[in-house]
Amino acid sequence: MVGWAERGGFPGTGPGNSVPRFTSPGYGPGVVAPFEQRVREAVARGASSCGFRHRVTGLTTTGGAFDGVTGEVLVPSDAPRGHASSPGDGR
Repeated sequence: MVGWAERGGFPGTGPGNSVPRFTSPGYGPGVVAPFEQRVREAVARGASSCGFRHRVTGLTTTGGAFDGVTGEVLVPSDAPRGHASSPGDGR
């Protein structure tokens, strides 16, 4: 028996999978929820912050360890979640 992830052998321009992809029950909200909880806890104790309508453009390091981000503030948008919006630069 050949699973769907094993089918392919075609370039990315033709039918089939050019790269095998595997899925498993529990992906999606089940993967995101523990991460979200840890982020919310870090925000509550002042160890992190969230920037909505922000775009990360780079990571900063000190002594070889990641310690921050650089980015842009996006223009406000009333577009529903999951729909295209104008990113713009709201600085």
